Amino acid sequence: MKDLRSSRRLVKMRQRRDKATIDRLVPVVVEARAAAVTTLSAYTPSGLAIAAQVRKTWSPSAGGLAIF
Repeated sequence: MKDLRSSRRLVKMRQRRDKATIDRLVPVVVEARAAAVTTLSAYTPSGLAIAAQVRKTWSPSAGGLAIF
């Protein structure tokens, strides 16, 4: 007869419980992330395109790095 309290059996039971919990929670997390995704506008409130504002602040004399 198998020992019901053997460490190997206890580990297997715990892994089964953990997997069942994860399998139950994954769809909930995926749905929450999908609902939280927001689409950002390509234009600022002033009407300029984001790319245009980045070009506007670009300064090659400062080492070629954009200053925000």
